[in-house]
Amino acid sequence: MHHGEFLRAITRDDRLVYHLARDHRQAALEPQERAMLEFAHKLNFEPGKMNPGDVEALRAAGFDDRGVLDVVLVVALFNFMNRLSDGLGVSPQAKFVETKAKGDARVEASGPAAAAGK
Repeated sequence: MHHGEFLRAITRDDRLVYHLARDHRQAALEPQERAMLEFAHKLNFEPGKMNPGDVEALRAAGFDDRGVLDVVLVVALFNFMNRLSDGLGVSPQAKFVETKAKGDARVEASGPAAAAGK
């Protein structure tokens, strides 16, 4: 939640944050961003299914060795930090919960097409 609210603060894009939190495939993204998030999603949720083709997809999207490493390290770091926070019972700050709820409400109030990513 904290990361999403940081993104909202720097982009002022409620719809982007809304879709990245629910289903990144609904977000308006550049092809390179989409490739990165597909890779990150698979590494996060299905790490045992990663294969050389996944790295090749990043390369085809324009990532060099350093870029691939950066994506892997960010996914690993966020997994570590989330497990650490969850394990210690850390809850999101109330201001982030409130800001998220307001941003989500703005997207949902703009109609079903906005909430569906259209």
